[in-house]
Amino acid sequence: MTTAQSLTRKKRMDLPAALLTGATTVLRPIAAEDLPVLQRWDDDPEISALMGQKYLEVNIRDWFHSLPTDRTCRAWAITNQGGRLIGELELAQLNWRNGTVELRICIGEKDCWNHGYGTDAVRIAVRLAFEGLGLRAVYLRVFVANRRAIHVYRRIGFRAEAMLQPSRRRNDPSPVLLMNLTQERWHRLQAQSAS
Repeated sequence: MTTAQSLTRKKRMDLPAALLTGATTVLRPIAAEDLPVLQRWDDDPEISALMGQKYLEVNIRDWFHSLPTDRTCRAWAITNQGGRLIGELELAQLNWRNGTVELRICIGEKDCWNHGYGTDAVRIAVRLAFEGLGLRAVYLRVFVANRRAIHVYRRIGFRAEAMLQPSRRRNDPSPVLLMNLTQERWHRLQAQSAS
């Protein structure tokens, strides 16, 4: 990688606050004091049935300390406009060469479910991926049993690409739907909604 490419990537990570703010949510850096809450969400049976468990194979503190140097993952805490921590969002498996990234999101505070926070945070993430990072596609994996999340993803413009069988290693509760949203489709949808 050339020095110019390295500087371009660094600039892409210095994102303006406007890209991290939505109508009802704000993405902010994850802080050490957030970790017990993230762990509580990961240990919750109802949440893990919808999302799986993230910290089974990796220690949460090790994950947190790796974030500043991880070139393939960006993670944020999701807060409401009042600053309350309600969830966590990652752009993971960041592949600069192919221009792709995997979206992962969890609204962990159950009293915040069905209030549009997840939809708003996903919109922020997609805008961030396409406008802030200049990527060409965002993909995600979602358990087919998580119908509420699938509805949100489709409304934003994600399309189903494939169905994956449950992983025995991860003890997945159901098959996994692979969904994808291209920058081209997202721009087309944005233009349609503006007119």
